[in-house]
Amino acid sequence: MAKDSVPGASKDLVPRKANKTAQKVAQDSVPNAVERETANIGNYLHMIREQLTKECQSYEIASNSDIINDSATVATMNQRVLDAIKAKKIFSVQGYYPIVSEEMKKRGWIEKKDPGLNPLDYKYFITLMSATNYCGTFDISSPPSLSGMSVSALVEEILANDRAWPLVRDVVPSYVFTTKSSAEQNEVVDGATALSQLGRLRFGNKAGLGETVASVSSERNVRFPRTYGISNYSLQLDVFVKDYRLTAVVGSLKYIVRFKRSEKTIFSKNGTIPFAMINFIELRCREFIHAYRSTSKRDILWFTTELVESWNDFIAWSYELLERGRNIRLLQWFQINDIFERLDHIAQTIKSYCPQYFIDGETNLWILKPSNKCSGAGIQLERNFENIREFLKKPNVIRQNYIIQKYIERPLQIFKVKVDLRQYFLITNTRPIKIWMYREGYVKFCSLPFSVNDLRDGVHLSNVKVQSRYRMFRASGVPEECMWDFAQFKQYLASIGKGNEWDASIYPSMCETITVVVLDHLKRNLGKMHSLSSFQLLGADFALTENLEPWLIEINSNPGLSPNTYVINNVVTTLLKDIIKVTVDFPLDSTTDTGLFERICTNTSVKHGNFTKTDTKEYYYHQPLKSTIKHGHKLLKK
Repeated sequence: MAKDSVPGASKDLVPRKANKTAQKVAQDSVPNAVERETANIGNYLHMIREQLTKECQSYEIASNSDIINDSATVATMNQRVLDAIKAKKIFSVQGYYPIVSEEMKKRGWIEKKDPGLNPLDYKYFITLMSATNYCGTFDISSPPSLSGMSVSALVEEILANDRAWPLVRDVVPSYVFTTKSSAEQNEVVDGATALSQLGRLRFGNKAGLGETVASVSSERNVRFPRTYGISNYSLQLDVFVKDYRLTAVVGSLKYIVRFKRSEKTIFSKNGTIPFAMINFIELRCREFIHAYRSTSKRDILWFTTELVESWNDFIAWSYELLERGRNIRLLQWFQINDIFERLDHIAQTIKSYCPQYFIDGETNLWILKPSNKCSGAGIQLERNFENIREFLKKPNVIRQNYIIQKYIERPLQIFKVKVDLRQYFLITNTRPIKIWMYREGYVKFCSLPFSVNDLRDGVHLSNVKVQSRYRMFRASGVPEECMWDFAQFKQYLASIGKGNEWDASIYPSMCETITVVVLDHLKRNLGKMHSLSSFQLLGADFALTENLEPWLIEINSNPGLSPNTYVINNVVTTLLKDIIKVTVDFPLDSTTDTGLFERICTNTSVKHGNFTKTDTKEYYYHQPLKSTIKHGHKLLKK
């Protein structure tokens, strides 16, 4: 798919206010996209302010009110609570999730809520909102959903919880909603409690996801960039060295072949890069192809025939070629056509042996991430091996359990910027395992035009927190909040003639990837899960390539639900309501409405997936190769 599919998308960067006209022109080229344009940031923050103001007012009134002691009122309330206790309909919400509380109460449940513990710092918000010029986002974990209720109705809700507290204080709730791990959540539960935490999910952090995928990728179809844990000088680091070298060889090969039909040349009689680089590339590629075709997994002479020093020379040459645009020395010009023919043939051959050939690009770009941090914190992009090696030596890198992952150099671009997808899914009932995919999510835009040569985080990291620093000067056409919901994205696909891709390819592929990862982990760790009725919401981030292939980047075990944008507010509001439908209504009636959740997997049934073993071998660097370990250590510790 062409990168610049939308007419009118300019590469110029303009301030946000001046960008509105250009944005409308660009989006008018996408049919109906403007109809779903989100509210501007100022209007959205005003809406959030009004909702929080109402909640703060109700809190202030309730905190200064006396609980009504009318005997008839007390008796009625007590009976409702006692009936709920008997029916096992006591629930607890840890944190600020008013949507969950409201939905549970609609179903006749009674909330166990300690009057002394407030989910919000109301005094802080009252002070914040009194600053009339405040224009930032609000630090709340979920959208205020009770705005349809009057202040007096909100006050009555608070007082009703206070009246119920003496009766439910020592009751173990049958349903607990929390986004904290079991070690952190502060509610007593038992084996019958439906807790919104399944236990430790290894794939819920970056290092654990890499390990999980490594255990299944040779048998299942999982698109996941090559990833290595670098918490210490382990075998994975040796494997990374080999991967880095091969990617440098293949990337240089691609780069050279690209000049076959170019008016420019990379050869010169005065070139500073010796012709030995061509010989090195050709020999290493032929050795790799031979090793790959061999029946012996230990036939890896292609890696060991050259000394480490020779590899270091090649890495230096490739850097000069790709980064500085230097030329390769060639004295016999009649050889050029033959050189290109040989290298082009090798490139076409090696492509079939490299499962991630398409995403690798040419520049050998890698991304380093702390395993347990989020919102883009601590992430660094790097292609220079010397810089990577120095980075790995830093004490905080080992302490924070960093990973290094191959960067997808050919991402989908809309309005000439990179985009990623946030896909929610839910796991319920670990015996049998059920996986539910949410049919709505959002597309995260970067603000700055994409380039593998510009390593600023505004170009590559689509996290809301990162992009909030750049969106004032976002590329023309990019939405003001740097975000679309899936409905808008589907409209975009239709506008470029790819309207069927979502249902035919993108969504099924995401379902398959998530199913493979989750099943592999849970089937080996069922004994570590909480009760059979427990469940958990997760958020998967996918990068799309130019040809619309979704590649899993990471899974968040407790995705943030903060309404930082109007799009997120809308998606999360419905999402939380639908979680109640799946976890409360569905167990009682399997024919009930589950909202936008679609069950894609049980132990015996899988939807949207081709779960057959692939015939493609893994990259050579997944093989246990004893003879190469020492070379990797020498290169890293030099």
